[in-house]
Amino acid sequence: MFADAGLLRLAYVANILILAPICWNMFFGSGVASVFEAKVEESAGLRLLVGSLWLAILVGSTIGLLAPRFFAPIILIQIFYKSLWLLVFVLPLIAAGKSDQVPWGISTTFIAIVVSYPFLFWFSGVLRNS
Repeated sequence: MFADAGLLRLAYVANILILAPICWNMFFGSGVASVFEAKVEESAGLRLLVGSLWLAILVGSTIGLLAPRFFAPIILIQIFYKSLWLLVFVLPLIAAGKSDQVPWGISTTFIAIVVSYPFLFWFSGVLRNS
């Protein structure tokens, strides 16, 4: 059981390491401009919306270290919204030959999460009846 939960804990630790500095930047730093490499238009509303989402994931991931199976839906939410962002925002830019407009730092992080978190989720045993 601990080994299974350990897989989810890997995702939570990754979330904490990634999101702590990003959330700080969204609320106290240069916000959207630095996180999205000045390739997404800055606005207070966007900064608050995205910052709040990421802060909720950060807090949930921190608590998820103690109750990994209970907080597993956080992993699914990330897989879905990051996949959508990659498919609806990044892929069309690449297809249009505008890959220079893609914020590659955050996009690369999203790709890594979309590729790895499904495996961590599946092999964690969250879907088993136990």
